[in-house]
Amino acid sequence: MGLFDKMKKIAETVAPAKQQSAVQPQHAPAPVPVPVPEPVPEAVIEEDDAGDDEPAFDIAGFDPDDEESFFHAVLHMESEGQFGGTDESRAEICERYGIRDRSHWHTVKESVYALLARKHGSYDEVGQREMNWRQKQMTAHMTGQVANMQAKGGFEPVEGVSLEAWAAINAKIVGGANHEDLLKGAGIDPGRWKRASDEWNARMARDTTFAIAQIYGNAFQAASQGQYGDYAREAAAARAENRDLKLEPPMSYEQYYTIMYEQAYAAKQGKDPVAALKACGLTIIDWTDLGTFFGYHFHRTAVREWKHYEAIHKKVEAEMAAKYPGVKADVDISF
Repeated sequence: MGLFDKMKKIAETVAPAKQQSAVQPQHAPAPVPVPVPEPVPEAVIEEDDAGDDEPAFDIAGFDPDDEESFFHAVLHMESEGQFGGTDESRAEICERYGIRDRSHWHTVKESVYALLARKHGSYDEVGQREMNWRQKQMTAHMTGQVANMQAKGGFEPVEGVSLEAWAAINAKIVGGANHEDLLKGAGIDPGRWKRASDEWNARMARDTTFAIAQIYGNAFQAASQGQYGDYAREAAAARAENRDLKLEPPMSYEQYYTIMYEQAYAAKQGKDPVAALKACGLTIIDWTDLGTFFGYHFHRTAVREWKHYEAIHKKVEAEMAAKYPGVKADVDISF
């Protein structure tokens, strides 16, 4: 499953819908249209239809001013898996909020979404707030995984080389610094560096929680000396605090998508994608940092701004197809 497919699945589940080693450059996926429920008429919100067996509007025991509790209930009632619900958690939610059965849950769910949409101005805005809430849950989960790995000794240095030091040196190597000079300056001989690298790579490969990769990525970007390093660091800080970005994007989404396509078309024609980056005035470090920033920016705006992003993507896609006729690029973006 590609990065865009994962983001698409997240966007679909958080929207109020009726249907349910160096770090390599990360690409922000294009947004996807998110189906939303039919708005509940104002008259129905104000007064139930007493003639029906099931009221058209019923929020059961939910408090519209406590949207996080509602988002938690939706997550458990509508999904399973690592972050989803269980039979036990669904039963607890039904008892707590007075949910009688599945049919009643759907009525309640749509009713609460309707109130939240009226409160925040649109269903898309509610979906964005829910996505942001879920991002906070994932961040908290990862913080726990990092703490568990720390407790198990998974971050112990290898022959004196810490994970952060290994990441920082790798970042400088990818940035173009001389490998031998870096190791000499750090007092690490080549044999020791190879053994440390092999062990850190092995630990990362065994770590199914991604805690090591998380700390490595943070340290790699903290050491970035690329022109967009501050943007990557701001994205990391904003993600940790579950807040919006304080920096405006350093380029437009249209420019970002264009660069992504240029690399894809270069690779499809047997050319070096890194050379395509260079032609755009970027290094691998720059692209990594941009991907980190735009990836988080997308998370914070995908549901709210999907129509805008879709229009930009279609425009860039058409322009690239015209520029490279007969070439079909493999870009992880589809609608």
